[in-house]
Amino acid sequence: MTFSCKNYLYDTDTCAKLKAACIPGRRGCVLEGKVKLSEELQNRVNELEKQPAERGKPRQGGS
Repeated sequence: MTFSCKNYLYDTDTCAKLKAACIPGRRGCVLEGKVKLSEELQNRVNELEKQPAERGKPRQGGS
């Protein structure tokens, strides 16, 4: 199956709305909750969901 999205930037494979990599179905995507994702794509979305929490953790040590 294919889809067309007005936010998809073909030349950079990014989402203009989210200003990040295009991963259909991710949080904030116009397709979120509207389509059934493949297992591979769902795994990418799950990994993406983990990243912000890890980035927000305070660093140990340093100044």
